[in-house]
Amino acid sequence: MAFRAVIFDRDGVLTDFDLTAGEAFFGPRVPLNLWAISERWEQWGRRIGFPKNQSEEDRFFAGFWDALCDELALPEATRRDLHAFDYTTCLTAFADAPPALAAARRAGLAVGVLSNFSLASLDASLRTTGLAPWIDAACAATVIGVAKPDPAAYRIAAARLGVAPQDCLFFDDEADCVEGARRVGMTAYLVDRRRTAHDLAAGVVADLSALRGLLGV
Repeated sequence: MAFRAVIFDRDGVLTDFDLTAGEAFFGPRVPLNLWAISERWEQWGRRIGFPKNQSEEDRFFAGFWDALCDELALPEATRRDLHAFDYTTCLTAFADAPPALAAARRAGLAVGVLSNFSLASLDASLRTTGLAPWIDAACAATVIGVAKPDPAAYRIAAARLGVAPQDCLFFDDEADCVEGARRVGMTAYLVDRRRTAHDLAAGVVADLSALRGLLGV
């Protein structure tokens, strides 16, 4: 089958969160581990709503850091550090991501990202990780107003690439999101980085090195 576009999830597929970097920043400043901070962050989002654009995101984080500092009675120096923190600096691209994106480009495919991450700064995160030059359209669930596996999310991503869902390859590390892509007609693969080999017949790949074979490039 000839494809016209390929769409990737971000977290776990194109990028990983550097826990060491996160702990290095928060450890000396906040008496909570990363999971506890994340839990409070999720609670904050459920309470006030997750941001739909960058200005809302700036206010979202400012309010969250102020609330956390007030709750834990943290010093003003820590408050300033938290306000200046850019979470995208803790994201790193998987080694196989740039070659896969480059291969898609060489094959003449449009390239998209469809993420359920609850922030609006998807484009910024792709710039920080160096992946942005290969991306034609980045769709964050909070911005487009719908999340995977809702069929509308995939259709929006395909439309922004100027193709039909049936013309798309899709990669995600969540099985329900892969099934959602298949239901709208995409050829979809589960990315399971715990594996040591691809199982294309089962619709599972160990990493994005499988893309070149799928495209024949």
